[in-house]
Amino acid sequence: MHSSEFDGAAAFSGGGFMPSQAAQGHELSFSYTTNRDAQSLLPLTVKQINDAFQSSDDKSNMIIDGVDVNNVTLVGRVCNKAGRITDVTFVLDDGTGRIECSKWLQEDVDANEAEGLRDGMYVRLHGHLKGFQGKRTSNVFSFRVLAYSEGGWVLGNAYDRNLTKSC
Repeated sequence: MHSSEFDGAAAFSGGGFMPSQAAQGHELSFSYTTNRDAQSLLPLTVKQINDAFQSSDDKSNMIIDGVDVNNVTLVGRVCNKAGRITDVTFVLDDGTGRIECSKWLQEDVDANEAEGLRDGMYVRLHGHLKGFQGKRTSNVFSFRVLAYSEGGWVLGNAYDRNLTKSC
């Protein structure tokens, strides 16, 4: 009979790698935190966006407090809403400044949401920042109307004429 001895070195060697290759350290330079931060959704004010530095690479990212910013969430009052068949544009005023926003209407749901948007409403939006020749804009992914209750601002769908102010 054969003795059943297990030779671990023989069983796990090979596989396309030579022992000298496996022993070498990995020399890949990959900055995971930078990529992760650029994809984060950051709550900001319009003043922070206006004070941001345009990043020097070919992308339109901005740098705020040393972080490469791409996607943001903002809260503010809708002003100067203009609706078209393909998109809706408005200015968001958060008390620290104003930023132009546009939402592309790709589906019927988008058009229905945009139809209910009125000047003076308060919204929370999620969007992608763009900068061109010193002008900052936001391409809006989604927005939700906010309503005021005794505890503060909450998501709501009611249009309260008492809370809306002219822009």
